[in-house]
Formats: sequence, C-alpha cells, structure tokens
Amino acid sequence: MNNNNYSIRSTVRPYIFSISAAVLAPVELTYAAQLEEVIVTAQKRAEDMQTVPVSVSALTADQLADIGFNDISDIAAQVPSLIVLTNISPLATTFRIRNIGNAGNIPNFEPATGLFIDGAFRSRSGIGMGDLVDVSSVEVLKGPQSTLHGKNVTAGVISVATQGPTENVEAMAEVSFGSDNLKQIKAYISGPFTDSIAGRLSLVDTGRSELIDNVAGPKSEGLNGYAIRGQLRMDFSESLYARLIVGYADKDMNTTTGDVFLSDAMQRILRNAGASLTIPNDPSDRLIEYSEGSGYIGDSNDVIFTMEYSGDGYSLTSISSYDDYDGLTYLDDVEQASLLLADFKDRQAGESYSQEFRIASDTSGPFSWLGGVFLYTNEFRRGDKSLPEFIAQKDVEAFGGAVAGELASRGLLPINLGSLPLPLLGVEGDRGDYYITQNTDSFGIFTKLDYEFSDAWKAAFGLRYSYEDKTGVVNQTAQLSALGCIPPLNTNLICLVTPDGNNFNQSKSFDAITGSLSTSYFVNEDTMFYGVISTGFKAGGFSLQNGTATDDMRPFGEEEVINFELGAKTEFLDRRARVNASIFHTEYKNFQNASFAGLVFIINNADLVTVDGIEVDSTVILTENLSTTINFAYIDTVFDSYDGGQCYYGREPDNDLGQCRLDGEELPSATKFKGNIALNWRYPLASGDLYSRLDYAYTGEANASSALDPRFDQPASNTLNLRLGWRTANIDIAFWGRNITDEVHIDQVAPANIFTTIDSRVNSPVGSYQAFTNQPRSLGLTARYTY
Repeated sequence: MNNNNYSIRSTVRPYIFSISAAVLAPVELTYAAQLEEVIVTAQKRAEDMQTVPVSVSALTADQLADIGFNDISDIAAQVPSLIVLTNISPLATTFRIRNIGNAGNIPNFEPATGLFIDGAFRSRSGIGMGDLVDVSSVEVLKGPQSTLHGKNVTAGVISVATQGPTENVEAMAEVSFGSDNLKQIKAYISGPFTDSIAGRLSLVDTGRSELIDNVAGPKSEGLNGYAIRGQLRMDFSESLYARLIVGYADKDMNTTTGDVFLSDAMQRILRNAGASLTIPNDPSDRLIEYSEGSGYIGDSNDVIFTMEYSGDGYSLTSISSYDDYDGLTYLDDVEQASLLLADFKDRQAGESYSQEFRIASDTSGPFSWLGGVFLYTNEFRRGDKSLPEFIAQKDVEAFGGAVAGELASRGLLPINLGSLPLPLLGVEGDRGDYYITQNTDSFGIFTKLDYEFSDAWKAAFGLRYSYEDKTGVVNQTAQLSALGCIPPLNTNLICLVTPDGNNFNQSKSFDAITGSLSTSYFVNEDTMFYGVISTGFKAGGFSLQNGTATDDMRPFGEEEVINFELGAKTEFLDRRARVNASIFHTEYKNFQNASFAGLVFIINNADLVTVDGIEVDSTVILTENLSTTINFAYIDTVFDSYDGGQCYYGREPDNDLGQCRLDGEELPSATKFKGNIALNWRYPLASGDLYSRLDYAYTGEANASSALDPRFDQPASNTLNLRLGWRTANIDIAFWGRNITDEVHIDQVAPANIFTTIDSRVNSPVGSYQAFTNQPRSLGLTARYTY
C-alpha cells in the first residue's frame, strides 16, 4: 500500500484565541483549511502518523512555535500521558510516560523513558533539552518500544529532531523578557558554503532571578546558562550525505530547594539549638529560612555524526554519538534551617558512546524489511576526590545537644545529656566521602518485517536481542572526631551517610529477547484500526548510592514488560478533524522502583505492576481561522504485588527489613486522569496575522510522595497558559503568560534531608518533610525576526 495516497497538504494554518471565540465564531459553510500531514519516525522510517500502528503524539515546528516551546515540560502540557518532574538540579529531571518512570535523584538508576536527540540516545534526561534552539519536531511514543529503540524504553520514547543546515541562507534572532527578570536570547544562522556543503550555527542564553524567597540566605530556583550548537551537512553525491552536529552547554545557577514542614518536636529542637523560626510552617508558600543556598555548576558536550546512503532498493544509516557531562550540585543548605549543620557537594560526571547501523528496504512492493545493530558504552562517576562530599559545620554540636535534650525529655535517655560534651551528631569538621563508579556496555541486534496482504491489511513482526554488562563500585570513608560512631548513640550524621569502609564492588550481565507483533486495517483511506502486542526489557543493576546499604541490598533485577494495545486513527469532515485513540493493558514484572528514605535511597523490584488506560488525541478545524485540540488520558497504574515498598512516616513495617506492602496502591505521582484543551485563532491584520493560543491543562488527583503517605494525596490542579501575538513572514511579536491564574500545587514530597531521621529517633508522632511546588505565574514578551 502506498501511504502517500493519504498525504494531506494545507495552505492555511488554524490558531486558537479563546473558548468564547469558539462559541461566538460564525459557522462557515465552506472551509479552505485541512489538517496537515504529520510525518513521524516512530518505526525508524519517515511515515505519515495516521498510517503508523503506534500510539504517538507529535508536535511539528509550527505547533512548537505556537506554544512557545522552551523545554520538555512544555510538551508535557500538550501530551497528557507525559509527566516531567524535577527538583534539586537539572540532573534530577525525570520523564514518565503512562505514569511509569523513576527517581532522577539516583544518577545510576537509568530511566524508563528513552530520550533521543537527532536519533542519538541520551543517558541523562536533564541534559540538553533546554539547550536546543531550532527544534523541528518532538515525538512522544507511548508504551514499550524495546524492539526498535532498545535501551531503557520500557515506558516509551521522546524523540527530538532539530532543523539541519539549509540550501539557502537563513537567520533568526529572538529575545524574550519576562517575570522575575527573565532574559533569553536565541539565534541561528544557516546556509551553504559550497554546492555540496552547508552549515548551521545556533545559540541560546537564558537568565532568570530566583523564584523561592529566603529570609536568612540566598534565594533559590534561578536560571543561568547558555548553549551553542554547530552543524555541517555534506552531500557527497545524490546517494550519500553526512551530517555532523557538535554542541556545548554551560549552567551556573542557584537551583531548586525543598521547602520544609517542621514537626513540633523539630521546631523545639531547632529553637533550643539557637535557630531562627520566623516564617509560616507552610511547605507550599515558596518561602524558606535557610542560612545557606544550593546551586549547580556544570557543562556538557555532545557530538552526533549521521551518514545515509540510498542504494538500489535499500538504504543504509549510521548514527555515531558521543556525549559527556560534568556537574557539581552543592547543597550548602542540606540542613534546611538557619543553622549551619552540614554541607553536601555532589559531583557527577559521565561519558557515553553509541553507534547504530541500520539497513532498510526502499521499494514499493508488499514486503519491506529493516535491520540493525546498536552498541553503547557509558562510564559514570559520582564523587570528587579533591572535595569532601559531606562536612559538618559549626552548629552541629549545639544541634546534637538539643536533640539529646529532646530525647531525655521523652525518657529515651537514662540521663539528661544536653549539658554534656558528647558529640551526639558529630563535631565541626567531621567529614564523609564517597567515590562511586559504574561502567555499562550494551549491545543489541534487531529486525522488523512488514507485509501488505492487501491495500487495506498490513502486518509487522519485530525482534531484538539485547545484552548488557554492568560493573558498580562504591567506596566510602569517614574522618570523625575521637568518639566517632559510638553505640547506642551512633547518630553522627556522617556515620549514616558515609559509613567508613561500607564498600561495594560487583559485576553482572543481563540479556533478553524482546519483540513486537502488529496488524493494521484501513476501513478507508482516512480510517485505520490497529492492534499491537509488544514486549520490553530493562537491564538490572546496582543501587550505587552512598549510605548504610549492605551488599545484598544493592543489586536489583531486570525489568520485563508485555503490552497489549488496540487503537484507531481517523480523519473526517473533509480532513478538518482528526481523532487518534488507543486502549492498552501493560504488565511490568520485576518493576524497578526507587524511593527516598530520609538520608538514603532505596531501589528494588516490585513483583508486578499493571497499567490500564485509554488515550485520545484530537484536532478539529472549527472555522478557517479557528481550531481546537482536545487530548486526554485515563490511566490506572497499580502495584499489584510489592512487599518491599517504602514505609511512610509512622507506618509500621511489614517485614524485618523495614519495608511495607504496597499491594493495590497506585504508583507515586500517578494521576488517573489528565487532559488538555487548546484553542488556536488567527485573523489577518496589517499585512500579517493577529493570533492567539489558549491552553488549559487538567491534572487529576495523585499522591506526591514515594512512600504514598496519605498526608500527601494532592487534589486535582488546573493550569492556564495564554499567548497573543502578531506575525508576518519575518516578524513575530507575542505576549505570553504561563500559569496565569497562579495556581499552586505540590509536585513532589520527600522526607526532610536530616530532620525526618531525627524525628524518628525522638519518637515524634509527625515527621518533617520537604515539598517541591510548581512554578508560579510568569508573564513576558518575545520578539523574533527571521531572515
């Protein structure tokens, strides 16, 4: 079947102004506008999205411009199945598709959603997304994609493509000014050097003041960074071309910090230790009282080299990639108080190499095929041999004395030790260090075969073999005062976070065969039904975090997934309306789960997690100048069997390891219903177009804590974004607002870095915690000139 028969062209692009405009706009009897064809590469080929038996949401360059795209969180506002979470630094960003994902704070715990930029796999989700200027498309592939995309894609894939060098000279300059002293510059220039060589250079520079006020020290959650990217395209012949991309990004900023809620016991302890407590005990007010600040300093490099050759009935593709990063997250406010208890410096660095070779048929017959190999190696390091990771500060002894006093007042000590010079939590200068490494080598070989039984009916079969080898090493040391870690009062903070000599060194390999089977049937040229059965695999590994974990607690097993999906893709009303829908059931065996428990992280396997849901993406042209998109997802994500879950504060453990059964519980941050409605409107004005876009996003209830603490069941939230502007072929000026109603909701909750552990030691009935909220309202102006 020739899918080009279903291509759709458009000469008019619809836009949205407001819901009232949709109601009041006159109904026209004839329409010139039709929906544009959307080309995706979900199956490693350029295909019309409406003919691909994959649940995929795609945004084109024009759609990205309409929403004012800056980073992947803007995509999450358009794709209900995608959730983006971040907290203390860019390295802690995590993506979740269909509510499946993991904690970005554990750097060697690899994601379940694979990020691909210009076809190259990226190991860290937080590296590189906000550093791209000229993104041409973003595809979100939902559900396991292990057959073709291989590594770490048991939840799905985010595929980002950027514009390459052009045959003609093009240039763009854009400036944005906004709330909280936001300043951003974007620019690119592109064009030919010779008849066969063209280049492109792009850059972005972003700065913004901090969003979280601090009455005792530096503010937090700022932005300051720049990135530059250069490209070359070389056309060696009509059959062979190559594309080279080289990028560099640099960030130096005050990062987000958790806003703490303090238990009554912790408030007493802090006051007795001399701390100042002058602000409301509200973890959602974006107001803190910390003596010191937090920040991130880091840079990253990436190189992508692609070659494509078109032969007689086949094509060859090679994608070679290298990327590295080196970042230091410093939490001088690790104590989250006006005291000076401890500093934490977390240096992370890594280098990755990947190589993919593909060969694919390029004929019009009923049978088509594709095959390839994928090679990947990664070296990860955490720690800095020249800097202490943890070091106790001047107020730690006074704080320890206050803790001792609280213990004595509750009858938990035989005598009142508050006045005795015992370093209950350590003394100034106590130091803890770690140095952690992980080496990963991966290999995959894959194939996909398609056959057209008729013009209407098509089937496909895919198969992949994956192999992965990992070596993990943890070295921990502590330099303490003379008393060190003395039982039964061994509460020295350094003893808990870097116990001296608690080292680890193991290697393990994993392999699996995964596959997919799909069929599609065209009722007519505008309507397709499809079904898919696919399996996936995510290699196991080691919990390479610092802390008190023993050797037998660190390994976790490989994750296996099977997905059953039925879908439909249809266009109607003379191709002025498009509706794509899917219903699915997914089972994750040995699901890899991570959670934060006070001072350490926990990674283990849940026996079974099931995901059931329905997704609908729709676009309708209402008039020649007005269109709407309505997208929603209803997804039920449940721990069917899990006896190793994190216990929330105050819950009695269900086993001797201090873990709790979570059978029947929904996953953390797993909202059942999420949807968005957008209206695009445009009206000819003064040799250009007046345009607007209104976006409304609804996020249902969810629990924001990894321990599923009932205290942190969050209500549904609503977000409203607006963009209003005027554009010509060369000029675009837009006023915009994000979260214009200034709604506040909590995205993530975790135990407080130090205080939750102390609460448990003093038997406080309520535990302290820290919360991370969404960003407040921001307003701004963007002006762009394109040549």
